[in-house]
Amino acid sequence: MITALLLAAATASAAPAPRPKPYWIKQYSLTPYRETWTGELAVKKLDAALPKVVAAVEKGGGRLVNPLAHSVGAGTEQQVSVILPLKQAKPLLAALRKLGKAADPAVRAHAEKVPLDEVRAKLAKLAAEKNEKWGALAQTPAASEAVDEMIEHLATVEAVARSTDGEVLWNLTVKEAR
Repeated sequence: MITALLLAAATASAAPAPRPKPYWIKQYSLTPYRETWTGELAVKKLDAALPKVVAAVEKGGGRLVNPLAHSVGAGTEQQVSVILPLKQAKPLLAALRKLGKAADPAVRAHAEKVPLDEVRAKLAKLAAEKNEKWGALAQTPAASEAVDEMIEHLATVEAVARSTDGEVLWNLTVKEAR
């Protein structure tokens, strides 16, 4: 009897077995870009260079976060925030270097790429089980709400990952060289 109690106590306190995949509560990044670049471009004449900077950004597949008129700037410098595909960031740097002097920007990586196949598989499985077991879920409102929240979250993750795969936010200060 004592042995059985000890065995039961040891089994109850043992670490749980590793979870088989998928791990349903996994956190996925909702960051809308993969990297942030920060740097400066020194030009001879700010007013002459800004339209060329915007043209280079647009030619490289990028877009301004805000119109220049709504960005921070003074007489001799202008903040330009750009979102562009990651694969176009280095070619844009090369194009900007033709307009003035630019050191390599500081690069900060954000999150790993969202595994879309995994997210889609989870969505499909949850949706199928919800449709098949709707009667049982109706008997457990908290579980039903949790499933709905997981479906909503995974759909949001999928939408963000599809719309922003591999983008860079580049905060560039364009300055007149002195």
